[in-house]
Amino acid sequence: MSAFRPLRLRAVAKFAAACLLFSSGAAQAQASDYAPNEEDAVLFQLQVKQYRLMNEVRGYQTSDGVCVDLADVIQSLNIPVRLDKKSRRATGWIFTEDQTFILDRDSSTVQTMNIKRGLQPGEIHDTPEGWCVDTRSLGGWLGITLTPNLRNSSLSIESDKRLPFVEAIERQSRAARLHPERERPDLSAYPQAQQPYAMWRMPSVDVVAQANYSNGGSRSQLNTRYEIFASGEVARASFDMRLASDSDGVPDSLRLRAYRMDPDGGMLGPLKATQAVAGDVDMISGNLAGTSGAGRGAFISNRGLDQSDRFGTTILRGTLPLGWDAELYRNGQLLAFQNNMPDGRYEFEVNLLFGNNDLDVVLYGPQGQIRRESKAIQVGYDSLPTGTLEYWAGFIQRNHDLISFGRPPPGSRLDEGWQYAAGAQFGLDRRTVVGANAHSLYYRLRRRDYVELNLQRALGPLLFNLSGAQELGRGRAYKIDMIGKIGAINIQGQSLLVDGSFTSGLVDPRDKSSHSLNFDTFLPSERMPISLSGGIKRTDRRDRSEVNEAAVRASLLMPRVSLTGYVAYRDTVGNSDWDDGTRIGLLANTRFLGLTARGEASYKVSGEQTGFDKATLTIEKNLGGLSELRFDIEHTRRTGITEFDFGLVRHFRKVAVMASGTVDTRGSVGANLALNFSLGHDPLTGRWRMSSEKLAQRGQAAISVFLDENGDGLRSADEEPLTGVGVNAGAVGSSDPTDELGHTIVEGLQPYQKVLIGIDESTLPDPFLLPQGKGIVVTPRPGVSSMIEIAVSPTGEVEGTLNGPENVPLAGAKLDLIDRNGTVVASTVSEYDGFFLFDRVVYGKYRLRLAPDSQVVLGVEANLADGIEVSPQQTIDRLGTVRLRLASQIAQGSAGRALP
Repeated sequence: MSAFRPLRLRAVAKFAAACLLFSSGAAQAQASDYAPNEEDAVLFQLQVKQYRLMNEVRGYQTSDGVCVDLADVIQSLNIPVRLDKKSRRATGWIFTEDQTFILDRDSSTVQTMNIKRGLQPGEIHDTPEGWCVDTRSLGGWLGITLTPNLRNSSLSIESDKRLPFVEAIERQSRAARLHPERERPDLSAYPQAQQPYAMWRMPSVDVVAQANYSNGGSRSQLNTRYEIFASGEVARASFDMRLASDSDGVPDSLRLRAYRMDPDGGMLGPLKATQAVAGDVDMISGNLAGTSGAGRGAFISNRGLDQSDRFGTTILRGTLPLGWDAELYRNGQLLAFQNNMPDGRYEFEVNLLFGNNDLDVVLYGPQGQIRRESKAIQVGYDSLPTGTLEYWAGFIQRNHDLISFGRPPPGSRLDEGWQYAAGAQFGLDRRTVVGANAHSLYYRLRRRDYVELNLQRALGPLLFNLSGAQELGRGRAYKIDMIGKIGAINIQGQSLLVDGSFTSGLVDPRDKSSHSLNFDTFLPSERMPISLSGGIKRTDRRDRSEVNEAAVRASLLMPRVSLTGYVAYRDTVGNSDWDDGTRIGLLANTRFLGLTARGEASYKVSGEQTGFDKATLTIEKNLGGLSELRFDIEHTRRTGITEFDFGLVRHFRKVAVMASGTVDTRGSVGANLALNFSLGHDPLTGRWRMSSEKLAQRGQAAISVFLDENGDGLRSADEEPLTGVGVNAGAVGSSDPTDELGHTIVEGLQPYQKVLIGIDESTLPDPFLLPQGKGIVVTPRPGVSSMIEIAVSPTGEVEGTLNGPENVPLAGAKLDLIDRNGTVVASTVSEYDGFFLFDRVVYGKYRLRLAPDSQVVLGVEANLADGIEVSPQQTIDRLGTVRLRLASQIAQGSAGRALP
């Protein structure tokens, strides 16, 4: 194979000689007599557009040009042509089935479709590898242009038509961006973008406005609502603000929050806080004591940002803009649905499984927007490292916005007092955690004070938590929780015992004891995988009544279908309850016939007030561009009204608009108009920009891409921007290509979740350009843009010959090229004669190292050479012979950059 190395300098000289022969007229006379030899062998890399194909093509520099191996080209371009050397024929079709192809060496003819001609001398040469076809002739047969470049050992393909193998590459490239690898890389190994908090950083602003007109015969009504959400930085802290109006367009409530978040726990010195919040905050509870909620107050903690609120359960709470809906998924299973709420929040309480819990809240906007908020929670032993202390403390006035312009929010009358709470837990060992918390709150028309103790212990595949709480002067409660996994079945159990008149936001004042057991499992199937769960619960009440509950849930987990059905049964013994009976329900999100449909329905089969509790359905149809049709149906049992809404959504680059008409079963008709846009500051240009995406609630990255001609990683005044380069951002996907200034902005980043920002190499204008490194890690913050520069450099080569300790060529040894940061940037394996080559090496300084696995096998020193440099002045660094030395010989030393 060494005959086909990229012999650039020698090839250039021979190419020049061939040109002289051609100009003198001697080439034509010698064409038929040319015999390929090893000195003329060249190994080509196929290049089409910005792509470099993986398979290499063998070829020769002939006296009349360049020929390439026909079998290699057929394989590389995936051409359905069968080459039979015994019959000396090649038959099939080229790119399309009507473009038939027949090559017959015995009759010396070639036929493409209905055009048949004889082969000319010099078109095909017999070589040890097979049939070597002149690039000009082969390009004519295939309907493309093949241009060999002997200096770069590349073979360029050009065509005016769409080529099937190019379309396949582009599909794979798009799929790789849309469906990134599920494996989560270690982002700590990549460079981290630093962005200190600022005294003032211009906020991003999201605006949602709606106007609704309805006419019910003798009565007409006009409602106008808006929400303004802003997020930025002031006084070295993040802040966000939500201003909401009432139905008359008058300001109704104002929420403000100032906060700092640090996933690495680097805030407030010895406190090592991960979060500090003031204004509109969330409060967590104990397992028995207190209650969770949101309101005005303050909160501080060093807990992980993705940690559960209490054992076996977490609460997902966030902003739900006006007119938006939310769906909850756990490990891909659709669990719950929530319509737009008056308080502008979504809230889901989720039971956790043993192991990994990937929680996703998918938000759907009225103009077809889709936003995903993700959280991963691990449940199991070693959840709190040994010797680690976690704490939290805060105070809030539940269900109160910071400022209310009108009447108090619903339910706030019962939450007039302030709630104070604090808690801590400590990891005794990998399997044992102890904790305590205390609460004082105004609940059910009186002040209540609590103290709670917790003990968590892992036993094999099961995790137990024992809690005991005292309501001072009232009573006590005890609870044992169990989460585990036995085989393929996840199980969760609870037992609660109340002594005295204990009550809290987590314990119903009517309950004396309760016991429950739940299971969850996955039934794998290639055609229809199903997640199946169920549970039973028994509750004994203080009035001697007994409540028995059972439920079964099944979910289909398919690429285009998320479907969950459930059956729930409830029966009260010794008393009657309007909620008793059997309910069936359905949650769905699916695509069919070009339509997207989602909705929920709940139907009471038996008991009091049978019939639909609630049913909603949304169907969307994309019109093939920036427009879509939307149809909504909503029925509620409380009002007995079914409403139909049909609208048109139009997405502009800077704004999204929806206009619709409504009619209901009372005979009312109406019209609706909704507007959605965001304003954000571009830190690269200093100008404001407008977008239909949510900028204030998500993170952004402002990226500048430039050509680093000297390879130092820093932008010099004379280094030019790169235009049309795509940028990838983890699971978010890709951005628009860079503009004429080399700028682009990635939007929709999950706040405080690290993401790797890198170059889409397939969009680079030259295959011999590469970014310096795989990318830069950004920790996004809401409403502000993280500014990063990405250097793209020309590349060169590093080559040499590897000899063993006995000074003979060594084959099959794995070699690593290490940059100045200690990162492995390239790897290769020495060939049978010891030759090794690193191609497409970014300009910079490196050292050569034997890979660890090869070092263990060979028992030699790992470091082989230092002082390696690829630069504009030295695009190829030839190391010569690099000899391995046994560890016992290292002490002797030797001069030269290649370590002996």
